[in-house]
Amino acid sequence: MKLEDRLMLILEDEPIIAFDLEDALLAEGAEVAVAATNDQALASIVEKDFGGAILDVNLHGETSYIVAHALRDKGIPFVFATGYGDAAHPAELAHVPTVTKPYSIDEIRRAFAAMA
Repeated sequence: MKLEDRLMLILEDEPIIAFDLEDALLAEGAEVAVAATNDQALASIVEKDFGGAILDVNLHGETSYIVAHALRDKGIPFVFATGYGDAAHPAELAHVPTVTKPYSIDEIRRAFAAMA
């Protein structure tokens, strides 16, 4: 999947990481919406037609799995990002590609390509 010309959702609670990823996606030709909480991301999913998403797994003690389920239900491709390595996701999300922080835009591209 190419990132170019897609509206991408970033769910990330660390501003510096979110800004870096936003810059990298913009450089790829994507449009970007950033959310720092599950509630913000869920509201964005209702309002916008996303072409993909990158979800930080751990958001200040909460997981982003509620957002992952909403994306899955809408057929929107997404990848997980985590500082904890290849985290053990719930069984219904075990197939979702995971990138480990610090990751590169190449790793993000490969993760989305693996779903194609």
